[in-house]
Amino acid sequence: TGTSFPPYGDEEDLGEDEDVRDVVNEDTSRPDVPLKPVDHFTLSTDPELWGDLTELMIELAISKGSAAYHNRAAKYPASAQDTGMKKRFLTNDLLQCHLPNKQVVSRDWLIYSPSAGMVYCFACKLLSLQQNAFTSGYADWKHPERVSAHEKSASHRESMLAFLRRSRNVGTVDALLRQQRDDEAKYWREVLQRVVAVIKFLSVRGLAFRGEDELLGSLRNGNYLGLLELIAEFDPFLKEHLEKYGQKGRGTTSYLSSTVCDELICLMGEKVKRRIASELQHAKYFSIITDSTPNMSHTDQLTFIFRCVSDEGEVVERTHTGESLADCVVKMINDLELDLSNCRGQSYDNASNMSGKYNGLQAHLKKRIPLIHYVPCAAHSLNLVGVNSIEDSCPHARNFFDLLQSLYVFCAKSTHRWDKIFHNTDVIRALKPLSNTRWTCRADSTKALKENYKAIREALGRFSIDPEEKGDARREARSLCTQLDKLETAVMTNVWDSILTRFKATTETLQKHDITLDNAERLLESLHSYVASQRDQFEKYENEETKRVKKRKYFPDESGEMETYNVILDKLLSCLAKRIGAYTELNKLFIVLFNNDTDCDSVHKCAAALSSKYSDDLDKDFGEELIQFKTFVQEEKTRSPKIMLQLLHRHGLQTTFPSVFVALRIFLTLPVTNAEGERSFSRLKRVKNEFRTTMTQKRLTALSLLTIESDLVKEINFGEVVDTFASTKSRKKQFC
Repeated sequence: TGTSFPPYGDEEDLGEDEDVRDVVNEDTSRPDVPLKPVDHFTLSTDPELWGDLTELMIELAISKGSAAYHNRAAKYPASAQDTGMKKRFLTNDLLQCHLPNKQVVSRDWLIYSPSAGMVYCFACKLLSLQQNAFTSGYADWKHPERVSAHEKSASHRESMLAFLRRSRNVGTVDALLRQQRDDEAKYWREVLQRVVAVIKFLSVRGLAFRGEDELLGSLRNGNYLGLLELIAEFDPFLKEHLEKYGQKGRGTTSYLSSTVCDELICLMGEKVKRRIASELQHAKYFSIITDSTPNMSHTDQLTFIFRCVSDEGEVVERTHTGESLADCVVKMINDLELDLSNCRGQSYDNASNMSGKYNGLQAHLKKRIPLIHYVPCAAHSLNLVGVNSIEDSCPHARNFFDLLQSLYVFCAKSTHRWDKIFHNTDVIRALKPLSNTRWTCRADSTKALKENYKAIREALGRFSIDPEEKGDARREARSLCTQLDKLETAVMTNVWDSILTRFKATTETLQKHDITLDNAERLLESLHSYVASQRDQFEKYENEETKRVKKRKYFPDESGEMETYNVILDKLLSCLAKRIGAYTELNKLFIVLFNNDTDCDSVHKCAAALSSKYSDDLDKDFGEELIQFKTFVQEEKTRSPKIMLQLLHRHGLQTTFPSVFVALRIFLTLPVTNAEGERSFSRLKRVKNEFRTTMTQKRLTALSLLTIESDLVKEINFGEVVDTFASTKSRKKQFC
């Protein structure tokens, strides 16, 4: 009868025989006996090529089972035997056994050699000590009955029983080997998962990793090892690992070293970068925002912010850091596997190398990407408006802010002086220093002077006559008192407080990451209108301060109003109008999407201009689609492009208004400011400060990305990082 057998036998006692190779190691079930795996040896699937069988080859063949060497096929041309009359071939019928009850069973013990065209008995070839046709190769297809005869022979049955005993033992050995390997892989994965968790915790907070040494138990081993020690106090697994591998020294694998930590940081940074690239690819349209700054090592760092719109209509800005301009930007886009032609906007500060009309970065990218729009950073533009109005308007404005800085420097020169001046003084808001880069910080400084004008004047007066103070300090205090007694100073404080409060509020709104171009233009226009409305308010400010300031020096005739107040306002209005013009032209192209104009001819004309600009993105019948969309939007009572896009997504109307859907996404993708770049530099200074100037560029880039995109890092499952870590190079330990 035919016998079908698997690579692993059952558990019954099969007996023993002396005529077969039947070696069983009874000690292999003991866990303390080292087990030698056999799966790293190779054995051909063609039995003719086996040659002289060694014990390891027999063990490997038994572990794999006969099915690995069947070599079954529909036809067997290599088995042709010329008997003179005709050629005979092996057929699949010979490989099957017909039972007395007419049931057909596969002869799994028969294996075929494609090179020799012969069949062998798998069990006998491996284990029988007797030589026969089925151990050396059988090809007599004229007498198929000899196969059945061998099947019923005593030697074959003995070999089969020996095979089952051996396969049972090999199965146990293999199972133990696999369990041993799986346990080891699980162990080291658990170690790396804890290391990744610590890296994630430190990186999103911008904290330092290393200390003065890398010794466990040391008070100077840094946050990385310190956190591992803290976790070990509550985690028996990590505690045991630290005790077993922590202090073994060089050459012992622990996966806790700074080298492994740096490698994992780079892998995690790469995963975040791939996630950002995936978001951008899904969004299709994107804009690029770029800025640069030198770090503590005096190396110029270039930051990239990609702005896109999600499916839900949310504006997203993602950051990546790099090293160099136009070629570097293009290389970064290509590295992220993004389509350069889908870049629709660019925004930079007002530096000539970035925003230059002919040789700046924006000009070079415009040559490569015709559809890309340049949008000057609204926040930087507003900052320049203030700087120009002070530096180029009149000396009275410069003198006023010099006074603000002098007041702060005098009072903050020492804690003793600060306490003495403001002791028992009802100060509502502390004095603030001025900043050379953030012009709106003057709003806080001016507000502090306005709200504490009387208290500061009285405190300085007491200080100026205090005999315990040095003469130079008393004279400086009297000089400041003299300036505060002027009506001009009081009026300028009130004027600048009103103006700067509105400038600061506008700037803070412009710096939001989801600000849109239409809102930015409206904000700047409203600020322009507010400043224009202040032209008739000089008399009001003067009358208010005349009542408050006792010692006053009047402006001679009307020169104060003409030379100071009106000059400042005119300069502000002129600069604002110039900056607004940069956004008005671009808004005109898209305004048909969100204005109240429903005139068919007008809509068709504007839609034609927009579809002509984006001929590859918008259909020719965009005008008809837009007219219907405007009717739909009127019912929803909204003019916000962002809300319009969210309405299309919420109601599933992307296919109903496809061109409108695309146009809104392109518009919302256009950047307004590069404030996100400035924020990224703030975090960069936390990552690479004066104590960490030797950090490599690769590690700095990855760590900065993890710190800047902390919200995204918290969302990502870094379990795959362990797999990537294991596959990047040959490791001393198994991870899978």
